[in-house]
Amino acid sequence: LTLGIFLVLTLTSCVTNLPLNKQFYNNKKVGVILQVDSIGMAKSGGQGLLDMALTPGNKFTEPLKKVEPKLNMNETMKTEIANILKGKNKTFEFITENFNYANLNKFEKPNSNKRYSKKNFRNFKSKNNVDVIMYVKVKYGILVSYYGMIELEKQGYVNIRIEVVDLADNSLLQQEFFQTSAKMNGNWKKGEDYGNLSNSIQDAINNSIKTLKTKL
Repeated sequence: LTLGIFLVLTLTSCVTNLPLNKQFYNNKKVGVILQVDSIGMAKSGGQGLLDMALTPGNKFTEPLKKVEPKLNMNETMKTEIANILKGKNKTFEFITENFNYANLNKFEKPNSNKRYSKKNFRNFKSKNNVDVIMYVKVKYGILVSYYGMIELEKQGYVNIRIEVVDLADNSLLQQEFFQTSAKMNGNWKKGEDYGNLSNSIQDAINNSIKTLKTKL
């Protein structure tokens, strides 16, 4: 019954990455959908079912909530994406309406060698007057490595999923998943207002932004 629970965290990394297609740089307006999950705890390592049940990570909930406002992740990511697109002279807008990826209709792939999004984004073309959707999903917080019920290591982490979809036919112009992490310097509970915890997550955020700039 032993499970590699790191699969829970990295399942989307099984998706084959697709580098950004040069068509993205054509004169097309981009609609950016940015989704940043609430700060949280993720696991890596190996645990059995009982181990997982006995290590829910509740002790991290309140400390993470305390450092979340200081990190300002949503605005940080929005600013960085905007700066990247401006630097490439792209016309874009952020789509702020309520959005649930899971609720999008499935896309029936045509008989073609192109790669397509599994979800149908094409309604955004007329509804938002955009030609391309850039969907960016962000998760971040503390990553705890386990062996059974034993905590081995704690790090700040960020994982980012990017899907760029051409709304003309729902084909993929890019599909990327990457994760960054940063060591915890000292006990995660120590430091003023959980400073060690906050600094580690901030370092992971900084690392993720550097990687993001190489992907777009």
